[in-house]
Amino acid sequence: MGHDMTPELKKKLAQFQLDGSDTDTLREVGRLLIPELDTVLKAFYARALRDPDTAAFFVTPDRVDFARNAQKKHWSRLLTGDFGDDYLASVDRIGRTHARINLPLDTYMSAYSLATSDLIAALFKRVPRRSRGRLADMIGVLTRAFALDIERVVETCFSILAEEQTAAFSHLNTAIDKLADGDLTHVIPAPQHSDYPVRFDDVRQKLNAATANLRATMTQVTGTMANLGKIIGEVASASDDLSQRTANQAASLEQTAAAVHELSVNVASSAENTAEADQVAANAAQTAMEGARTVQEASGAMTRIQTSSDQITRIIGLIDDIAFQTNLLALNAGVEAARAGSAGRGFSVVAEEVRVLAGNASGAARQITELVSNSSKEVATGVDLIDNAGRNLQAIVDSFEKVSSLTATIATASGEQSTALSEVNSAVSQMDTVTQQNAAMVEQTTAAASMMRRNAADVESALAGLKLTNGHTAGNADIGAMRGDVAA
Repeated sequence: MGHDMTPELKKKLAQFQLDGSDTDTLREVGRLLIPELDTVLKAFYARALRDPDTAAFFVTPDRVDFARNAQKKHWSRLLTGDFGDDYLASVDRIGRTHARINLPLDTYMSAYSLATSDLIAALFKRVPRRSRGRLADMIGVLTRAFALDIERVVETCFSILAEEQTAAFSHLNTAIDKLADGDLTHVIPAPQHSDYPVRFDDVRQKLNAATANLRATMTQVTGTMANLGKIIGEVASASDDLSQRTANQAASLEQTAAAVHELSVNVASSAENTAEADQVAANAAQTAMEGARTVQEASGAMTRIQTSSDQITRIIGLIDDIAFQTNLLALNAGVEAARAGSAGRGFSVVAEEVRVLAGNASGAARQITELVSNSSKEVATGVDLIDNAGRNLQAIVDSFEKVSSLTATIATASGEQSTALSEVNSAVSQMDTVTQQNAAMVEQTTAAASMMRRNAADVESALAGLKLTNGHTAGNADIGAMRGDVAA
């Protein structure tokens, strides 16, 4: 037994009862079995090569020879009870090899159990007859020695696996911590560039791929949120502008409604005044017709002018009064025509003509007065003047008939305008109501847009804490850098 044995190995030897005299028994077994190792190992590797799963570990005959020689040296140390540094190094090498090639435990245990059976069979053949009484002890020591060897190799293999698992989890924990901190740029390095174990490379690649996909998605979300924030800002600005314009429009429409209502009242009043003017014109026409008849009677009674001067004077006064009233009516008609706008332009021209005629009538009356004063000397001239006055009065009658017709037309148009304006007033009132409702809806839209802008700002603020590219956060990440090296 070596002098540089570790405390742990000493404990294991005692646990498997391979210390003290049992070590001597093991050495005695070794002297009998070491010559048989080549035969046992030949059968050992023959079985391994027949199994497709284990044969895959030996790609060339040289690999088989190398493994057979290494295994022979290892079993030789075991069977000679040499548990020193060389044995420990051999156990470590075998355990690491099993871990590296991921040798199934059942494959290893079954191969060792069959090899143990072969060694026990060889031991039966090799034990001298005089030592048959100690055969049971020898078999016991042999099986315990191989059990210890299996335990040491499996322990080493598990230790390697635990180390690899620890290294893998260290890298994975670092990556997860980076994710928790919002850093989406971290990539777990490949086994050829780090101590990350090949055994867990599938997990590494999947986590790197998931991080890359998340980084790409969050980069796209960041860009989309930036565009959405811009659009929401434009919508909010447009809503504010629309709200202001709608408010102005509502105020203007309200003023328009008031103006239309006032205009409707004025037009209705104008229609009433036009109807009254129509009645006055009809009365004036009737009066003019009566004046014409009076002139006709005056023409027939010219011979009585001298004796009827007072009557003529009264008639002339009546004519002068009619002319004055006609002038006044024409003035009023002109005012009403001006109020009627474009519909009263023709009536205004007629009213002007009526005033001219009224002026002419007044002049004629003055002439008649002069003629009356000189009637005794100018009876013949007076007859002519009376004839002229008759014709003028007939013209006045005709003019009054035209005025009456125009006034009736204006009255009808004014009534229609009053009805139309009443309908317009109702429509404007409805428009005012709808505009007020639209203004309220625009205010609601503006409030909703403002809330969307605040929510978008909150999302952008949350995304700003994510690191999507090296040296950049989500606030200024470049979308072109969102694809990472998944298998790097």
